[in-house]
Amino acid sequence: MRVVRETERSLTVELDDLSVTMLLDGETTMGPDCLRGPDGAYRGYAPGDLVDGRLPLPVRAFLVQGPDGCLLIDAGAGQAWHKGLGQLGAALAEAGSGPQEVTVVALTHTHIDHLSGLVDGDGGLAFPNAERVFVATEELMAFRAEPRMIPVLPRLVPLEQGDGPMPGVMAVNAPGHSPGHMAYLVEARLLIWGDLVHHPLQLAQPGLTWKYDENPDQARATRAGLFDRVLDEGWMVAGSHLPHPGIGRLERDGNAYVFHPVMR
Repeated sequence: MRVVRETERSLTVELDDLSVTMLLDGETTMGPDCLRGPDGAYRGYAPGDLVDGRLPLPVRAFLVQGPDGCLLIDAGAGQAWHKGLGQLGAALAEAGSGPQEVTVVALTHTHIDHLSGLVDGDGGLAFPNAERVFVATEELMAFRAEPRMIPVLPRLVPLEQGDGPMPGVMAVNAPGHSPGHMAYLVEARLLIWGDLVHHPLQLAQPGLTWKYDENPDQARATRAGLFDRVLDEGWMVAGSHLPHPGIGRLERDGNAYVFHPVMR
C-alpha cells in the first residue's frame, strides 16, 4: 500500500487493482460523557484527550475506485448535523473526483453522520449515478423511517455479511454500535471499520464504549474480535473517526493498541 495523493481533506492509497481515498466530511466535538466506562461516563482524561473540554470527532467517508466502478462508503453528515461538517463535496473535488463519478454507495450504518449526505441541500440525490445504495438488512427499517431519505428508497439494496457491493470489496459484520453495523474489507488488505472506534482512548482502553452504542457489550466484544482479526491477518485499517488521516496500521501494546497513520 502506498500513498499516491494527499490534500487538506483527502488522502488516497493504492492497493492492487483498487485505490481507496479518505474523504474528510469535517470535524466536530462531542461532550466528554460520550466515552463510557463500566461505571458510567469516563473520568480519566489526560491533557491532550480533550479540546476545550470536549472530545474531538473527525467524520470521514471513503471512496473505493477500480475498473468496475466507484464505491462510496458512507456519505457524511450533509447539513443535517453539526456545523463544520458537510464538506464531502469539497473533499471529492480535492481528490480529483465528484458526485457524478460515484456508481454505488454502501453504508456502514444508518446514523446521521453516515447517511445524511446521500441527499443534497435541495432534497435531491447527491449521487445521481449511484444506482444501488447498500444498507444492512437489520437497518433497512431505520433507513426507510428517515423522511429525508425518501428520494433514495428506489435504489436501496439489502446487505448481508459476505456480500460484495463491488468486486474486491466484502462486507464484514461488526454489530454493536448499531444492529447492522458493517465493516468493509478491500482486496483482503484494508478493513474500513466505520464506527468501531470513536476516540483514540478506545485503542488505549478497548473496554471503553460510546454513549451512542446501541448495544455496548456487543460493541465491546466486536471491537476486541476485529482487533484480533486485523492483527492475525495483517490488515491495514481505516475508520470514520480515527486520527488523521484515518488510514493506517494497528499494533498491539500489551493490553492496549496503537494506531500508526499511513505515511506518504
